[in-house]
Amino acid sequence: MVSLFKIIQVGDHGEVPGAEAFWMRDFDKWYRLSFYSFLLRTEDNEYVLVNTGLPDDLALRNKFLRDWAKSDRCKFQHVEKIENALARLNLKTDEISHVIITPVQDYSIGRIHLFKKAKFYFSRRGWYEDVVTPSTSPFLNRDIYLPRFIREYLFEEAWNRIVLVENQEVVKGVEVRWTGCHHRSSMLVKFEYDKRKWCISDSAFIMANFEQNIPIGIAEDIYECLSAYDYMRRECDVVIPAYDPENMKRFKEYVL
Repeated sequence: MVSLFKIIQVGDHGEVPGAEAFWMRDFDKWYRLSFYSFLLRTEDNEYVLVNTGLPDDLALRNKFLRDWAKSDRCKFQHVEKIENALARLNLKTDEISHVIITPVQDYSIGRIHLFKKAKFYFSRRGWYEDVVTPSTSPFLNRDIYLPRFIREYLFEEAWNRIVLVENQEVVKGVEVRWTGCHHRSSMLVKFEYDKRKWCISDSAFIMANFEQNIPIGIAEDIYECLSAYDYMRRECDVVIPAYDPENMKRFKEYVL
Protein backbone atom coordinates (compact mmCIF):
# COMPACT_ATOMS: atom_id res chain seq x y z
CA MET A 1 0.00 0.00 0.00
CA VAL A 2 1.25 3.46 -0.93
CA SER A 3 0.48 6.30 1.49
CA LEU A 4 0.98 9.22 -0.93
CA PHE A 5 0.60 9.58 -4.70
CA LYS A 6 1.18 12.72 -6.74
CA ILE A 7 1.15 13.41 -10.48
CA ILE A 8 3.56 16.10 -11.65
CA GLN A 9 3.41 17.53 -15.15
CA VAL A 10 7.02 18.25 -16.00
CA GLY A 11 6.88 18.85 -19.75
CA ASP A 12 4.90 19.42 -22.91
CA HIS A 13 5.38 17.82 -26.34
CA GLY A 14 3.11 20.14 -28.28
CA GLU A 15 1.21 18.16 -30.92
CA VAL A 16 2.23 14.97 -32.68
CA PRO A 17 0.79 13.38 -35.83
CA GLY A 18 -2.09 11.02 -35.21
CA ALA A 19 -0.16 8.06 -36.55
CA GLU A 20 2.34 8.49 -33.70
CA ALA A 21 -0.42 8.11 -31.14
CA PHE A 22 -2.44 5.41 -32.93
CA TRP A 23 -1.02 2.60 -35.03
CA MET A 24 -1.79 3.24 -38.73
CA ARG A 25 -4.64 5.66 -37.97
CA ASP A 26 -5.55 9.35 -37.88
CA PHE A 27 -3.00 10.45 -40.45
CA ASP A 28 -4.89 13.72 -40.85
CA LYS A 29 -5.04 14.56 -37.11
CA TRP A 30 -2.69 15.88 -34.46
CA TYR A 31 -2.72 15.04 -30.73
CA ARG A 32 -1.23 16.86 -27.76
CA LEU A 33 1.07 14.91 -25.45
CA SER A 34 2.47 15.76 -22.02
CA PHE A 35 5.32 14.47 -19.89
CA TYR A 36 4.91 13.49 -16.24
CA SER A 37 6.76 12.37 -13.16
CA PHE A 38 4.96 10.43 -10.44
CA LEU A 39 5.77 10.60 -6.74
CA LEU A 40 4.93 7.80 -4.31
CA ARG A 41 5.52 7.39 -0.60
CA THR A 42 5.66 3.87 0.76
CA GLU A 43 4.37 2.60 4.10
CA ASP A 44 7.98 2.75 5.26
CA ASN A 45 8.02 6.50 4.51
CA GLU A 46 10.42 6.13 1.60
CA TYR A 47 9.86 8.29 -1.45
CA VAL A 48 9.77 6.73 -4.91
CA LEU A 49 9.90 8.84 -8.05
CA VAL A 50 8.87 7.52 -11.45
CA ASN A 51 10.87 9.50 -14.04
CA THR A 52 12.75 12.74 -13.51
CA GLY A 53 11.69 14.92 -16.43
CA LEU A 54 13.45 16.74 -19.23
CA PRO A 55 17.08 17.91 -19.31
CA ASP A 56 17.81 21.63 -19.17
CA ASP A 57 19.19 21.74 -22.70
CA LEU A 58 16.52 20.81 -25.25
CA ALA A 59 18.26 22.36 -28.26
CA LEU A 60 19.38 19.10 -29.89
CA ARG A 61 16.02 17.40 -29.34
CA ASN A 62 14.03 20.35 -30.65
CA LYS A 63 16.28 20.76 -33.69
CA PHE A 64 15.61 17.13 -34.54
CA LEU A 65 11.85 17.66 -34.14
CA ARG A 66 11.89 20.93 -36.10
CA ASP A 67 13.82 19.38 -38.99
CA TRP A 68 11.42 16.48 -39.07
CA ALA A 69 8.11 18.34 -38.63
CA LYS A 70 9.20 21.47 -40.56
CA SER A 71 7.84 23.53 -37.66
CA ASP A 72 7.89 23.79 -33.86
CA ARG A 73 4.56 22.01 -33.57
CA CYS A 74 6.15 19.05 -31.74
CA LYS A 75 8.53 21.12 -29.61
CA PHE A 76 9.58 19.86 -26.17
CA GLN A 77 9.08 22.42 -23.40
CA HIS A 78 9.47 22.43 -19.65
CA VAL A 79 6.32 22.87 -17.57
CA GLU A 80 7.87 22.46 -14.11
CA LYS A 81 11.27 21.09 -13.23
CA ILE A 82 11.04 18.19 -10.84
CA GLU A 83 13.24 19.78 -8.16
CA ASN A 84 10.88 22.76 -8.03
CA ALA A 85 7.82 20.53 -7.80
CA LEU A 86 9.34 18.56 -4.94
CA ALA A 87 10.17 21.79 -3.14
CA ARG A 88 6.45 22.58 -3.01
CA LEU A 89 6.15 19.49 -0.78
CA ASN A 90 9.17 20.65 1.22
CA LEU A 91 11.16 17.78 -0.26
CA LYS A 92 14.73 17.88 -1.49
CA THR A 93 16.07 15.62 -4.22
CA ASP A 94 18.31 13.91 -1.64
CA GLU A 95 15.17 12.75 0.18
CA ILE A 96 14.11 10.59 -2.77
CA SER A 97 15.28 7.04 -2.04
CA HIS A 98 14.24 5.31 -5.26
CA VAL A 99 13.91 6.43 -8.89
CA ILE A 100 12.26 4.22 -11.51
CA ILE A 101 13.06 5.10 -15.12
CA THR A 102 10.66 4.01 -17.83
CA PRO A 103 11.45 4.22 -20.65
CA VAL A 104 15.07 5.35 -21.03
CA GLN A 105 14.52 8.59 -22.94
CA ASP A 106 15.61 12.19 -22.44
CA TYR A 107 12.16 13.21 -21.19
CA SER A 108 12.20 10.57 -18.45
CA ILE A 109 15.86 10.52 -17.41
CA GLY A 110 16.92 14.10 -18.07
CA ARG A 111 17.30 15.16 -14.42
CA ILE A 112 18.47 11.90 -12.88
CA HIS A 113 21.82 13.48 -12.00
CA LEU A 114 20.07 15.61 -9.35
CA PHE A 115 19.26 12.54 -7.25
CA LYS A 116 22.54 11.86 -5.50
CA LYS A 117 21.32 9.36 -2.89
CA ALA A 118 18.65 7.39 -4.74
CA LYS A 119 18.82 3.91 -6.17
CA PHE A 120 17.99 3.86 -9.88
CA TYR A 121 15.79 1.09 -11.27
CA PHE A 122 15.94 0.10 -14.93
CA SER A 123 14.47 -2.77 -16.88
CA ARG A 124 17.17 -5.42 -17.15
CA ARG A 125 16.34 -6.06 -20.78
CA GLY A 126 16.08 -2.35 -21.53
CA TRP A 127 19.39 -1.62 -19.83
CA TYR A 128 21.21 -3.80 -22.33
CA GLU A 129 19.13 -3.12 -25.42
CA ASP A 130 18.55 0.63 -24.94
CA VAL A 131 21.57 1.71 -22.89
CA VAL A 132 24.60 -0.59 -23.01
CA THR A 133 24.38 -2.31 -26.40
CA PRO A 134 21.62 -0.61 -28.41
CA SER A 135 21.14 -1.51 -32.04
CA THR A 136 22.26 1.08 -34.56
CA SER A 137 19.34 3.41 -35.27
CA PRO A 138 19.03 5.38 -38.50
CA PHE A 139 16.24 7.43 -36.91
CA LEU A 140 17.62 9.08 -33.79
CA ASN A 141 20.94 10.40 -32.54
CA ARG A 142 21.84 8.62 -29.30
CA ASP A 143 22.86 11.95 -27.77
CA ILE A 144 19.23 13.05 -28.11
CA TYR A 145 17.40 10.25 -26.33
CA LEU A 146 20.17 9.52 -23.81
CA PRO A 147 22.23 12.71 -23.40
CA ARG A 148 25.98 12.26 -23.07
CA PHE A 149 26.15 13.87 -19.60
CA ILE A 150 23.52 11.40 -18.37
CA ARG A 151 25.50 8.45 -19.73
CA GLU A 152 28.62 9.72 -18.02
CA TYR A 153 26.74 10.18 -14.73
CA LEU A 154 25.27 6.67 -14.84
CA PHE A 155 28.50 4.91 -15.74
CA GLU A 156 30.67 6.85 -13.30
CA GLU A 157 29.11 8.53 -10.27
CA ALA A 158 25.88 6.51 -10.06
CA TRP A 159 27.19 3.10 -11.10
CA ASN A 160 26.86 1.48 -7.65
CA ARG A 161 23.27 2.67 -7.27
CA ILE A 162 21.88 1.08 -10.44
CA VAL A 163 19.47 -1.83 -9.94
CA LEU A 164 18.26 -3.93 -12.87
CA VAL A 165 14.75 -5.31 -12.44
CA GLU A 166 12.14 -7.31 -14.29
CA ASN A 167 8.60 -8.27 -13.22
CA GLN A 168 9.08 -7.80 -9.48
CA GLU A 169 8.44 -5.68 -6.42
CA VAL A 170 11.17 -3.04 -6.41
CA VAL A 171 10.31 -1.53 -3.03
CA LYS A 172 7.56 -2.42 -0.60
CA GLY A 173 4.21 -1.88 -2.32
CA VAL A 174 5.60 -0.85 -5.73
CA GLU A 175 5.94 -3.37 -8.56
CA VAL A 176 7.24 -3.17 -12.11
CA ARG A 177 6.44 -5.33 -15.11
CA TRP A 178 8.30 -5.28 -18.40
CA THR A 179 5.96 -4.37 -21.25
CA GLY A 180 8.13 -3.44 -24.19
CA CYS A 181 5.71 -2.00 -26.76
CA HIS A 182 7.13 1.53 -26.87
CA HIS A 183 10.78 0.84 -26.06
CA ARG A 184 12.83 -2.11 -24.81
CA SER A 185 13.19 -0.23 -21.52
CA SER A 186 9.44 0.32 -21.05
CA MET A 187 7.95 -0.99 -17.82
CA LEU A 188 4.53 -0.76 -16.23
CA VAL A 189 4.55 0.54 -12.64
CA LYS A 190 1.88 -0.91 -10.35
CA PHE A 191 0.92 0.01 -6.78
CA GLU A 192 -2.07 -0.01 -4.44
CA TYR A 193 -3.40 3.34 -3.29
CA ASP A 194 -6.77 4.51 -2.00
CA LYS A 195 -7.96 0.85 -1.99
CA ARG A 196 -7.37 0.48 -5.73
CA LYS A 197 -4.65 -0.99 -7.91
CA TRP A 198 -3.03 1.70 -10.06
CA CYS A 199 -0.95 1.16 -13.17
CA ILE A 200 1.20 3.68 -15.05
CA SER A 201 2.27 2.63 -18.53
CA ASP A 202 3.73 4.12 -21.70
CA SER A 203 2.16 1.29 -23.70
CA ALA A 204 -0.77 3.74 -23.79
CA PHE A 205 0.14 7.29 -24.74
CA ILE A 206 -3.45 8.40 -24.19
CA MET A 207 -6.45 6.65 -22.67
CA ALA A 208 -7.97 5.75 -26.04
CA ASN A 209 -5.04 3.41 -26.76
CA PHE A 210 -6.05 1.31 -23.78
CA GLU A 211 -9.82 1.73 -23.93
CA GLN A 212 -10.09 1.06 -27.67
CA ASN A 213 -7.29 -1.51 -27.79
CA ILE A 214 -5.33 0.46 -30.41
CA PRO A 215 -1.53 0.17 -30.18
CA ILE A 216 0.53 3.32 -30.03
CA GLY A 217 1.97 4.50 -33.32
CA ILE A 218 5.59 4.66 -32.11
CA ALA A 219 5.66 1.01 -31.12
CA GLU A 220 8.62 -1.30 -31.42
CA ASP A 221 6.17 -4.22 -31.19
CA ILE A 222 2.42 -3.69 -31.45
CA TYR A 223 1.67 -7.15 -30.05
CA GLU A 224 3.49 -6.25 -26.86
CA CYS A 225 1.16 -3.24 -26.63
CA LEU A 226 -1.89 -5.48 -26.92
CA SER A 227 -0.47 -7.83 -24.28
CA ALA A 228 0.04 -4.87 -21.95
CA TYR A 229 -3.59 -3.77 -22.43
CA ASP A 230 -4.77 -7.32 -21.64
CA TYR A 231 -2.71 -7.33 -18.46
CA MET A 232 -4.03 -3.94 -17.36
CA ARG A 233 -7.64 -5.00 -17.92
CA ARG A 234 -7.05 -7.99 -15.67
CA GLU A 235 -4.86 -6.47 -12.99
CA CYS A 236 -5.43 -2.70 -12.77
CA ASP A 237 -8.35 -0.76 -11.34
CA VAL A 238 -6.94 2.56 -12.55
CA VAL A 239 -4.80 3.03 -15.66
CA ILE A 240 -2.70 6.16 -16.16
CA PRO A 241 -1.51 6.61 -19.76
CA ALA A 242 2.01 7.98 -19.59
CA TYR A 243 1.58 11.03 -21.85
CA ASP A 244 -2.11 11.91 -21.82
CA PRO A 245 -2.72 15.66 -21.26
CA GLU A 246 -6.13 14.72 -19.89
CA ASN A 247 -4.43 13.18 -16.87
CA MET A 248 -4.45 16.65 -15.34
CA LYS A 249 -8.26 16.71 -15.40
CA ARG A 250 -8.98 13.01 -15.08
CA PHE A 251 -6.84 12.67 -11.95
CA LYS A 252 -6.97 16.27 -10.74
CA GLU A 253 -7.24 15.35 -7.06
CA TYR A 254 -3.81 13.69 -7.30
CA VAL A 255 -2.06 16.44 -9.24
CA LEU A 256 0.67 18.31 -7.40
